[in-house]
Amino acid sequence: MPSATPLGTATVPSRGGGLRAFSRSTLELAGLTGVTVRLYRAAVLSLESFADWPVFIGAIVLAVVLLCGVLTWHLSNFPLRRWPWRVAAFIGIEVAAEFGMSSVLIALHREPLGSGIAGWSDWWSLAGQTLLERALVLGGYAGLLAVAMWLVTRRRAS
Repeated sequence: MPSATPLGTATVPSRGGGLRAFSRSTLELAGLTGVTVRLYRAAVLSLESFADWPVFIGAIVLAVVLLCGVLTWHLSNFPLRRWPWRVAAFIGIEVAAEFGMSSVLIALHREPLGSGIAGWSDWWSLAGQTLLERALVLGGYAGLLAVAMWLVTRRRAS
């Protein structure tokens, strides 16, 4: 019996190439995001030009937009019903990567904390703060994004 497509379904090439495959990998995408965000944080907090409040707030907003943008890019590859565990995995891996990068920065005496440098005794407080911030920001954003997607797909189905 002839197949429904000229080449058969097994030989249809996937669209998107390498970037699409990268955006589907929770481990790679969240891990790279965690390392990038921690290095960005260290750079922002160590520069004296960021002592000005508007510039500092702008730097924080840029980091949040980066985090939410990467999460949106990742979730766009999956149906809504698979989002909860994808979001939880993304947050866990992203925070673990930040923990690892924070450890490297502390070992190199480059992890900023307030007006000083963080030490090993500060690691747990930094880790807890990072976990709480990422869970609130990314979890809240993913919840709002899920509601928006549900409303759009519900409206389209009607």
